[in-house]
Amino acid sequence: MSSTYSPDLRIELIGTGDQAGVWGATTNNNMAYVLEQAIAGYVSVAVSAVSGKQALTYINGATSVAGDNQSVHASLALTTSTGANFAVYAPPVSKQYTIYNASSYTATIYNSTVIGNTSEAGTGVAIPAGKTMTVWSDGTNFAQQNTHLNSPSFTTPALGTPASGTLTNATGLPISTGVSGLGTGVATALAANVGSAGAPVLFNGALGTPSSGTLTNATGLPLSSGVTGTLPVANGGTGATSITSGALIKGAGTGAFSAASAADIVGQIGSTAVQNATSAANGGVTSVNSTTGAVNLASLAAFANSLGASGYQTLPGGLKINWGSDSWDTNAASTKSVTFSSAYGTLCVGVWGILETSGGFSIQLNSKSTSGATFGYGVPSGSGGSSTTVYWVALGY
Repeated sequence: MSSTYSPDLRIELIGTGDQAGVWGATTNNNMAYVLEQAIAGYVSVAVSAVSGKQALTYINGATSVAGDNQSVHASLALTTSTGANFAVYAPPVSKQYTIYNASSYTATIYNSTVIGNTSEAGTGVAIPAGKTMTVWSDGTNFAQQNTHLNSPSFTTPALGTPASGTLTNATGLPISTGVSGLGTGVATALAANVGSAGAPVLFNGALGTPSSGTLTNATGLPLSSGVTGTLPVANGGTGATSITSGALIKGAGTGAFSAASAADIVGQIGSTAVQNATSAANGGVTSVNSTTGAVNLASLAAFANSLGASGYQTLPGGLKINWGSDSWDTNAASTKSVTFSSAYGTLCVGVWGILETSGGFSIQLNSKSTSGATFGYGVPSGSGGSSTTVYWVALGY
């Protein structure tokens, strides 16, 4: 009866009664070159295929020639001369490997569809350059050995670059070297105590004493407690901490405000203006009501006027009254022009006239201007007349 071979490791199974007297060598070879290599064996595999695909060697039974049975070994070291990413193909049987990718390129291990070919039977596992991984196969698909660790404790390994992570309970993260993407000086500021020099400003935190700052958009700054020193004139202040009560203020260019003396006041408005303001002859001020602001004048002579049969009077605010009289011949209808004693600067509002004797005469305003007016009058039919006087009043400003 001839030998057969196991489906996974291809161990030689001696038929009953076969290999009499020599079966010991076959058994020893199975144990030394198949079972032992599958449990603890290591082999280096050099991938040289131009396509970047290479099948692991796989034979029936045992051999003492190194490398003849690559796929049986427990550990593989992969190298390549292709100069690019590459793949290796294990037989389509269940197996576990520890693989070290000793190359500078990514290596992927697949199950082949049949022993010895380079067609993927299913999914593979990529091993990054310079990394070691433990993988296992169900005969069709390879998978990473461990995808979950229950509360592992790491001592010194580098975390690398995980795709994601939550550092809720992580401690000891150095800001200066453990965080990337910070602007210049940010890491240093984060290491400073709040409120101290160089520290960031936090909501409700103390600003401390920054070396500089611009408060262009700052609001709510209390002048009584938020500003120190005296506000200079150049910044809209007085430059003074106090001024004599009730005094008039005197400016000093960019210097501090001070109380003005009598000489200062006379020097600014002139002695003549001061005298005229209090002179009764010029309608000067006699008193000022501090509550209402009303000003009492000695007389109205200070307002421009010309008093007489014909004249004018200018009132406070600019309103002006002109008046006069003229004799008219009432024997026939005619017109009469009058000239105002003082012309209006802007507008003559109106002119009104009345005859000294009423009789049956009528009088009307024909035209008006800022300098004078023209009246017309008519005589009723059948009436006689004589000379009379017309009196007129004009308003304007």
